[in-house]
Amino acid sequence: MRKAVLILTCLPLLVAAGQETNTHLPLLRKLDAMRLPSGDFSGRLTVREDGAGPSAATESVFRQFSRLSAGAGGQQALETLLVCDAPARDAGKLILFARSGCWFQTPRALRPTRLSAQQVATHALVADWVNWRFAEDFDHVHAGAEPVAAAGVTHACTVLDLTPRAGVKNRPAFMRCWIDAAGRLWKAEIYSSSRKLMRTVLVLRYETLLGTARATRLRVEAGGKVEELMLDDVARQSSPDDYFDPAKLPALVPALTRRPAAPP
Repeated sequence: MRKAVLILTCLPLLVAAGQETNTHLPLLRKLDAMRLPSGDFSGRLTVREDGAGPSAATESVFRQFSRLSAGAGGQQALETLLVCDAPARDAGKLILFARSGCWFQTPRALRPTRLSAQQVATHALVADWVNWRFAEDFDHVHAGAEPVAAAGVTHACTVLDLTPRAGVKNRPAFMRCWIDAAGRLWKAEIYSSSRKLMRTVLVLRYETLLGTARATRLRVEAGGKVEELMLDDVARQSSPDDYFDPAKLPALVPALTRRPAAPP
């Protein structure tokens, strides 16, 4: 379950700066501009994992609470609390991304577990790109142009190879990204430091949420498994400060846990 939760993390995001002379920086800035919302919000995240057959498919559902806060140097950062609602065995598990850290809380634990940068980089490689600072966190090289087909539509894309800059944590060692002229990322291949392909992410749908186009449906292929990630029920909503305080996570579990109704 932790892996499924981590897939939908929201690591701290700051406004991009630097690399002004790179000719492809404007494209990365367009991509960055799509990801940082203008205010606090909530939403529902669904992760559906395909099994050997239809009966083997599993689905996990999370509530997301996100807010903008002051990050390093006074720049804006996105903090997120995820609450698992389904399956029932995982109900009440929490994961928090705040203050440049990541914490995992189970209903029975007395205190949250802080995840290491290595754990986050290993497991949270799928949709973190929604919050990464592409123009700031990565060096990039133009790798050509190639169309990408998504949900029956073909998109002309620029291909960029990205490597994290020195000192940047919680990022894959190498990424290849397909980005259209509007700054929409349609495909990403995520590699290990040895250039082994770890995950392929395809964006199946963009929708206008909170005033701009955002990815709302992803398909992730990794290790022979396929996961589909869906975002819906997005609304502007302010959340209590306690939601973003690691020390308060144990006390939040009872209030945030949703148990399935008993059969009549």
